[in-house]
Amino acid sequence: MHPRAILRRFRERPLGQSLAEFALLLPVFLVVVSAAIDFGRVAYARVTIANVAREASFQAAQTPTSYLAGQPCSAGNEDDNMVICRAILESNGSVITVAPADVAMACSPTCDRAMGNTVTVTATGRFNLLTPVIAMFFGGTTITFSSTSTNQIAALPLPEGAELDPTPPPGDIATPDLTSRTEAEALDLISGAGLTAGTRYEEYNTFVAAGSVTSQSPAPGTMVAAGSAVSYVISKGPAPAPDCTGVSAGFEHSTSPSTNKSPVTVTVTDTTIYNPACPTIWVWDWGDGSATYVGQNPGSHVYRNQSGPAGNTKKFNLTLTVTSGTFTDTSGAAEIQVIK
Repeated sequence: MHPRAILRRFRERPLGQSLAEFALLLPVFLVVVSAAIDFGRVAYARVTIANVAREASFQAAQTPTSYLAGQPCSAGNEDDNMVICRAILESNGSVITVAPADVAMACSPTCDRAMGNTVTVTATGRFNLLTPVIAMFFGGTTITFSSTSTNQIAALPLPEGAELDPTPPPGDIATPDLTSRTEAEALDLISGAGLTAGTRYEEYNTFVAAGSVTSQSPAPGTMVAAGSAVSYVISKGPAPAPDCTGVSAGFEHSTSPSTNKSPVTVTVTDTTIYNPACPTIWVWDWGDGSATYVGQNPGSHVYRNQSGPAGNTKKFNLTLTVTSGTFTDTSGAAEIQVIK
């Protein structure tokens, strides 16, 4: 049928018929659109509750004792309830509702700052659907989502060769919690509990401010006899950045065959001077238009000369650029001759 005839048929359709069809289709269209929006909100809610559990467990790994079960986050308890505060903050402004009672925390085996101790946070949230039709698939308009995240409690091993004093025999005094306290505060707590200061150690620690206690022995809450010694480790703050200024790019190479007849295989050996403690990147430029190689040991590379008459010689410049930390150095070019 000619396009003009089709257009003429549409023009001739009564307006009332078009409005009736539109009225019949509009509810179906709105339901489909609402359902699509709700499914998107459901996916967003799942991501949000996973983020709530993950962020809360990150906070718990740094402050395992800053958790008040079921208590709301307020200006008066934010320092003692940082885990729940972090969870509520992450859920604010999202499509899912998380209450303080919905955030549960558990440590294994204990909440002490010691290697091997972990903390698990389980977050539960409620989400309300907009479309009653979609509710049939979820058993109601309110959906409950839950997510769990586990992290290692922040702790570093003692400096090499150092050992905390063994735990004294049980007694009637509970060892005070010294973690995250300044050394002066820790000593006051030890003295005030009727105990004595034991061996003092130091270590670099990214998570605990310099001058504060990172761990102790006996662990907080351990029942000991009066006058028992409490050893502790003081943070020296983050470890200093390594010196990366001494980088000097260099390499040795060999060619095969010795006649330099194409194809020529070149094998390189890295001789760069650098600090292994620095993040270092090697970039090899073969000089023949092929892709650069990133890595310390590129192995062999094949050069070819297929241009010009027999005996024609092409020269390629092989270079190495090394970036160590924020410092970069480029080696001198090695000339590779390839004869056709």
